[in-house]
Amino acid sequence: MSEVKKKNEIQNVEKKVEEGVVEVGKKFKEALSNVARHLPKANLSRSPKKDSFTIEVDLPGVKKEDINVSIEGDYLIVTAERKMKEEVKKEDYYLMESAFGKYTRTFYLPEDIDRDSIDAKYEDGRLIITFEKVASKKRRDIAVK
Repeated sequence: MSEVKKKNEIQNVEKKVEEGVVEVGKKFKEALSNVARHLPKANLSRSPKKDSFTIEVDLPGVKKEDINVSIEGDYLIVTAERKMKEEVKKEDYYLMESAFGKYTRTFYLPEDIDRDSIDAKYEDGRLIITFEKVASKKRRDIAVK
């Protein structure tokens, strides 16, 4: 085999490997985008007092009894399951649409957060979780004597 032929063959193999890497990258990006689309949206805000925080998680179509909030180590974990089934029976047709899905969101809790102060309530498709800093870490004013 001539040197030119070997070089062309090597270049073809390199090109195919590169194309494969690019294709895998596209598939991976597409998969991550699909996963992110199905995660519930969440907002973190700090109260004007600056010692308490709120996380709001959008969970439309989820029933209160299908939501679980737990603490594992330094993480606050929200899991929820949506079980929706819509059924229409008419004389000339039958329609059934359903949407099922399990969601999990995990939030890191810094060490200065009081785990006992965490509270969660669910209203109008939104889970509202509130928590505060540990008392010893809260801001306080000291009177000058």
